[in-house]
Amino acid sequence: MPEKPVRVLHVDDQHLWRSTVSDYLTLFGDYEITSAESGEQALEVLRTTPFDIIISDYQMPEMNGIEFLHLVRKRGTSTPFIFLSGIRQEDIEGEARESGVDFYVIKTGDPSQVFSVLNEKIQQAIARYTTVQAVMKNQVKDSVPSSFL
Repeated sequence: MPEKPVRVLHVDDQHLWRSTVSDYLTLFGDYEITSAESGEQALEVLRTTPFDIIISDYQMPEMNGIEFLHLVRKRGTSTPFIFLSGIRQEDIEGEARESGVDFYVIKTGDPSQVFSVLNEKIQQAIARYTTVQAVMKNQVKDSVPSSFL
């Protein structure tokens, strides 16, 4: 049975980056990509559609990526989250880590290298998330008497 495509929500205010990410990621694997041009638009999409991973730019008008991440987490969504940003500053990367981002990928340089790294980080984040969810599910199941299962 074939695996399902990885459902990606990609948030970036620049149309060129939204189309580039979509084009390149599909070269690396089976991805189903939904794009949003702002955090606000992405939050609307998240109301009705589940995703396997969220990829967001950091620097966007109205709401930056960290603010977007905080709102996603505030809703109780634990979907893996990756920043794909052109900004490399230790304070921003540190704030992103403290906010619960899974990975921070810089989008400058050789595109094949950038998207190879992004693909690898997507796979790692989803694998880690899946493992944590399985462990949590088993811990809950182990703590419930078998008569309730």
